[in-house]
Amino acid sequence: MACQIYTSTGCARCKIAKRFMQENGIGYEEFDIKADGREVFAEFYRANRGSIYRGPDGVEFPVVADSDVIRQGVGAVIAHLIAGDNLTGFVEQSSLHGEWIDGFNIAGGDPQYSDALLEVLGYLKQFNLRIQVSTDGRNVAVLKSVLDQNLADRVVAAVKGPANLYAPLTGSAIDVRELTDTIALASRFPEYRFYTTIAPLERENGGIEYLSPQEIGETARQIEAATGSKKHPYTLRIFDPQHAENDRFKSIAPLPDSALFKYRTAARRYMVMTEIEK
Repeated sequence: MACQIYTSTGCARCKIAKRFMQENGIGYEEFDIKADGREVFAEFYRANRGSIYRGPDGVEFPVVADSDVIRQGVGAVIAHLIAGDNLTGFVEQSSLHGEWIDGFNIAGGDPQYSDALLEVLGYLKQFNLRIQVSTDGRNVAVLKSVLDQNLADRVVAAVKGPANLYAPLTGSAIDVRELTDTIALASRFPEYRFYTTIAPLERENGGIEYLSPQEIGETARQIEAATGSKKHPYTLRIFDPQHAENDRFKSIAPLPDSALFKYRTAARRYMVMTEIEK
């Protein structure tokens, strides 16, 4: 049975998805939402609203329906056509437009399917899309392959906190060597930036507290130690309790602006370019 692909006139990413299907003998039926497919897509959207992302700029195209599977965005579409659900975690919703594309989380997928991820990135790269990938210290071997094959133009690296606090911060511990190697590799990409969210965590005594300025300083020190330089773009992000995934964190008070100076000062001891995200 052929896929249904919903496109928009003039959509370059839609053309890329259709070209991939044509090159690989994948049948499809196209509905252009700016032409005869407008009403068809409106009905499809009403029936599948929960599965279709609608951002500030509207619905991102292409949208592909393959039996009962819906994929949106050229990266997610090609990932599905290449590997089915095997790239779940590696490929997420893209938020960038124009020449840039993101939604590729190096740390989020099963490394046994990394070759399929590299295939997706390689296919997109030939269309002059500038690719942004993200990582948090896991799957360093996959990040190295992306770097060695020149498959990404920018990496955004989350350094969650001091390595010894990864378990309470993320739910799982991290290998210190893997985190160190990830930081070092990230600094070798054409563009890169590091960031840490000043997040709450449950302490050993059961209390909930934010990362302290000293712990943020230790996080910045890890970046310096891994790269041998104090001069890297490093951003401190503010935690928003309203969007916390852990219900216990929803009631914590936001950090006051007056506290942020101490965090930035602690980080700048090791990362002189540290800024607070606005």
